[in-house]
Amino acid sequence: MNYLKKTFFVGITLLMFACSEKEHQSSISGEIKNLPKEIKEVILKTPSKIKRIKIENGAFKDTISVNGKYCFIQIGGFKKTIFLNQDTQLHIYLDANNYTSLNYGGSGKEVNNYLNEREAFTERIFQKTDSINQLNEVEFENFQLKTIDKIESLLKEYDNIDPYVINTEKENLKYFIDNIVQQYNKTNTTKSNNKIGSPSPEFSNYENFNGGMTSLRDLRGSYVYIDIWATWCPPCKAEIPFLKNLEEKLKNNNIKFVSISVDSKNAKEAWKKMIKKEQMSGVQLFANGDRGFMEAYQVTGIPRFILLDKEGNIINPNAPRPSDPNLFDILSELK
Repeated sequence: MNYLKKTFFVGITLLMFACSEKEHQSSISGEIKNLPKEIKEVILKTPSKIKRIKIENGAFKDTISVNGKYCFIQIGGFKKTIFLNQDTQLHIYLDANNYTSLNYGGSGKEVNNYLNEREAFTERIFQKTDSINQLNEVEFENFQLKTIDKIESLLKEYDNIDPYVINTEKENLKYFIDNIVQQYNKTNTTKSNNKIGSPSPEFSNYENFNGGMTSLRDLRGSYVYIDIWATWCPPCKAEIPFLKNLEEKLKNNNIKFVSISVDSKNAKEAWKKMIKKEQMSGVQLFANGDRGFMEAYQVTGIPRFILLDKEGNIINPNAPRPSDPNLFDILSELK
């Protein structure tokens, strides 16, 4: 989780759970398609308790006493914020093969569909924080205004939801924007260290999937296109087919395609498994918990792509993604 996302969710959680009231019984049920066999329960978390609801044939149903209005629901690796009160009889529709299929029915659906849509919007922002941090001041100010307008428009669409949620979301919006501004300012005060043409920050002795250890200095003499990614990151995985296609097209060019996994130390086997499954080529490296290279480039969201010249100097500290059709032309012109 990047810094902006982490601080936002810590803040938003405190705001959500700051208000509590007498306990009420809320009903919650759901239907889940394509549920993996190993997932056998739904976990509901409130500020004061955790409730586990058994899933049978893809369905679940129970009640919960809420000590506050916000809860977190977890189904396997899927997690969402939901809102419950004494009138809630919420029904969840979900396809485990496509979590964006999430939809709510029953009493309480309006507020929870709003939360789902707002979370999806802010998630898209988290995924492109590096691009946001590259904006000039005028572009960044316009981005802030558009973000505020989008969330306020969503609130107007759902103007019949609980006033407490509306007021909380307005506080959350201010907190969210403040964190974006802080992250932007922090990044741009240190960005001068990674100017185009300056020597790249180094990484040393990252584990190579093909054996041994690899450092950035080992790649001198070739252009280097670096992909910073993780096995848990959907946008990272979406770029894999494009990256493989790019590598094949440019296999005769003097370019090293380097993928650096920033998974946690205990995810090394998952990293190896994905490389085999996806038949990933290029130089596959595992950072093994080292964040020095990421921090030197002020990486706040992944995937992140970096392009270096043959001497290890920076061509572009925030290079286009493999899915960008312009990237092939950029790389094919390197001599």
